[in-house]
Amino acid sequence: MNESRYTQLGGARRQAGVVMVIALVALLLLSLIGTTAMKSSTLQEKISGNMRDQDLAFQAAEAGLRNAEEFIESITTLAQFNNTAGLYQTGAAPDVYTAWPTTARSYADANFGNLGYVSTAPEYIIEIRGTVEESINTSLNLSGGYGVSSGTGDIFIFKIHARGTGQTDNSQVILRSNYAKRF
Repeated sequence: MNESRYTQLGGARRQAGVVMVIALVALLLLSLIGTTAMKSSTLQEKISGNMRDQDLAFQAAEAGLRNAEEFIESITTLAQFNNTAGLYQTGAAPDVYTAWPTTARSYADANFGNLGYVSTAPEYIIEIRGTVEESINTSLNLSGGYGVSSGTGDIFIFKIHARGTGQTDNSQVILRSNYAKRF
């Protein structure tokens, strides 16, 4: 009788070690699940931050386009388009997609701070793309779409490239637009 009692106690002692091993494996699995959840959350935060930075860059580039259009509306002659200071004749503009030119014009609005937390003021270049003579521009329906005001005179078509950055210069957006003005 004593032997059976001893065997029962010994069996119970061996099982206590198995429970501890199972508990440690369960703790390890819970730790892995928690670590994976933290990494996923961190990745989602980075994605969200990059999307915000890209959105800021897009908005800054849009502001640069609008500023260029305002500049075009303010000029009365094309004498400034001498292939310097971001103003180019037809075919003389640099390729902005390989390297942004150092001669680009900066965003000229005094309220630059309203653009948010962008690192660099938006920049733009303008190139004269061509002319539509007054005799044929009535059939083109340019009013409204290109910003052409009513009146008489030849219509000059301009191509605008604008570059905006986000909170860092690593995030950049380059937008292109066409604009026309009657002279």
